[in-house]
Formats: sequence, C-alpha cells, structure tokens
Amino acid sequence: MPASIIRARTVITKPSDRCHWHQIENGAVLQRDGVIAEIGPAAELIAKHPGVAVLGTGRQVMLPGFVNAHHHIGLTPVQLGSPDMPLELWFVTRLVARRVDLYLDTLYSAFEMIALGITTVQHLHGWLPGGLEAVETGAGR
Repeated sequence: MPASIIRARTVITKPSDRCHWHQIENGAVLQRDGVIAEIGPAAELIAKHPGVAVLGTGRQVMLPGFVNAHHHIGLTPVQLGSPDMPLELWFVTRLVARRVDLYLDTLYSAFEMIALGITTVQHLHGWLPGGLEAVETGAGR
C-alpha cells in the first residue's frame, strides 16, 4: 500500500480526560503501508512529504477507530427468528432461534463494525455448547 496523507478539518487524536480530547485543526495523518506514521497540521505534513498523495477535501472530521469490547452476534435476534419481548420470555425464544454458521455470522458482524467505524472488537459467541475447541471448530478456524 503506497503512503498517503489523509487531511481533515479536525483530527481528533486522543482523549485528555473523560470529557475532553486533543484535536488538530486543519490536520492530517500520514500512513505508510496502512500504519499511522505521523499526525500533525496538514500544511506541515504536505510540505514535509511532497511526493505523497493527499486524500480528502479537508472538510471532514477524522476520529480514531472505535473499540467494541463486548459484542455477541452479527445477525440480530429478530433476524434469527426471536421476536422482541420481555427478557424472561425472550431467553426462551433465543433457545429455539435458527442456527447460523458462526464464521458467516462473525464475518457479517465484521462488515457491520467496519461500516460503523469500529476497528477492534471482541466478538463473543455464547450459544455454542462445549469448550474452546468446540467454539473454534464451529467458527471454522
């Protein structure tokens, strides 16, 4: 992957505390081979790396990738045949919901996560009986 500079009106870089963050106005990110190499003001990065392609109009807001640390399914319970109802009854309908290939369900979930800006996810399958070996076999590893 060739290097590129992605520019934005505002680049959010990291949180400073629970309610505040660091940002660079008219900022940019230099990436090489899909890895962030440098972050800074767009004008400085463009001047420093004159042969690198510049992407973006500079009107966007660039956010870091989001992390979803607790995710269970790709297809929703409704898509699997379990109607929305009170929790006590919903658990019973989940037991008889149709089964799907775990690999395809995880892949579907990955597409959803990427579309939402999530770059890291812990995808938990809680419905497969057995230990780790059974889960890995069921997921097509």
